[in-house]
Amino acid sequence: MDVKLHANARTTPRSRALIQASDLPVSVLATQFGVSEVTIRRWRKRADVHDRSHRPHTLKVSLSPLEEQLAGELRQLVGLSIDDVVEVLQRCIRQTISRSAVYRSLKRQGLTQRTVVRADPPAQFEPTPAGFVHVDLKHLPKLEGRHGYVFVAIERVTRFAYVEIVEHRDALTIAACLERFLLSFGYPVHTILTDNGAEFTDRYRGAHWYEGGRGVSGQHAFDRICTAHGITHKLTRPFSPRTNGMVERFNRRIAQAIADHPKSTANGGKNTFASCQQRDRYLMNFVQAYNRTRLRCIDYQTPQMRLNNLTEEYTFAGISHSPSPDSRLRGNDAACEVKAKNQNF
Repeated sequence: MDVKLHANARTTPRSRALIQASDLPVSVLATQFGVSEVTIRRWRKRADVHDRSHRPHTLKVSLSPLEEQLAGELRQLVGLSIDDVVEVLQRCIRQTISRSAVYRSLKRQGLTQRTVVRADPPAQFEPTPAGFVHVDLKHLPKLEGRHGYVFVAIERVTRFAYVEIVEHRDALTIAACLERFLLSFGYPVHTILTDNGAEFTDRYRGAHWYEGGRGVSGQHAFDRICTAHGITHKLTRPFSPRTNGMVERFNRRIAQAIADHPKSTANGGKNTFASCQQRDRYLMNFVQAYNRTRLRCIDYQTPQMRLNNLTEEYTFAGISHSPSPDSRLRGNDAACEVKAKNQNF
């Protein structure tokens, strides 16, 4: 049996029991056990042999009952830290309240540990038919004196990802990327979500790089492609990239993949890739591997598997849709073929 003794205890439960059972004089017992006579008398008066609390019988409390109640409510209901509770009480009640007094009060109430507020569960996308696409443009480091951009489109239900690497970010180039994505995807797309970049919208054409007033005109090249295919083009709130978080998270995957690539020996190892062609081929292979990776968010299916099995579960506007035979080839294999026909890659 484990016995917890006071740190300064000079006796044990066994020696205390011997003291209580002995008829020898106090002075003899004090010499025998090497303690003071006060200690012998104390244990002779007690009926047990265990340590008692050294807490004072009368506690000095400097807070009134109302102040203690306020401190407890500020801590428990409002969730303030101890320092913040002290600050509120000093400002609103009286300035002489000390931090130690507040701490002792909270300790008596069992509130020294702040109540853990459970975070809200992560937001879930509302169940929608397949065809909600998140689109973004990721900038690549300059290589061989040329700029590079990755057009990224990822479908919400299947997590199918499509990318193209382009050297320009003008509206016509990005609109052409969208056209090729729609041809490669094979299923109807009902909604596209983008940020407010000039390559996607003329919402802020009143800025110094636009002529005319503000507001979406509908004449932007990207909007014209959406209108021609019956697609609703939604825009994120300005300066809120988390609104389009799905594609932003995929952009982080691309950035991590580039960082993981071994440094090239060209230019003294300053560049990750030796050429734009090597970089583009590496990124396309990475996206192909992603589309064949089992993801937890889609019940450990691959995006390509989810896309191929979409025929039975896809319904939009009450009409079941089956992809055309030419669109049975999924992944960026089809994307590469379409891209090769439209531009030199």
